[in-house]
Amino acid sequence: MKHLAMAVVVKQGKVLVQKRYRADKGMILEFPGGKVQLGETGTDAAIRELKEETGLSGLAHTATYTKVNEMGGRIYFVIFRAKTEVEPSLADASRLQEFSWLSPDSIPHDDFYAADREFIKQYLPQYTLTPA
Repeated sequence: MKHLAMAVVVKQGKVLVQKRYRADKGMILEFPGGKVQLGETGTDAAIRELKEETGLSGLAHTATYTKVNEMGGRIYFVIFRAKTEVEPSLADASRLQEFSWLSPDSIPHDDFYAADREFIKQYLPQYTLTPA
């Protein structure tokens, strides 16, 4: 059972999305995130993964949503608010990362995993419509 944590960073009505390379899938779109380590909360895992993948830290934590993921574990969507000047940086050139700030209606839903699509449709709009 694999538990995952996604960092959902919202800034000025848009959300941070990364395009990156995965050896088993090629280029994919996703929120920054990864595996929850033993003894780690979903929120702590999202904070750690966000820093590892984007260099971002110290953002305001707004909420955490959780549900069962496609592998039978938990998936945590951890929402953070970023100030206007906040920008991610490339953490590892081998990941071939590209970052974008997208409005919810411009996110290519079909490029995301099913659990992500459900979160994007059901919960993300309330955070992107509310000013920081």
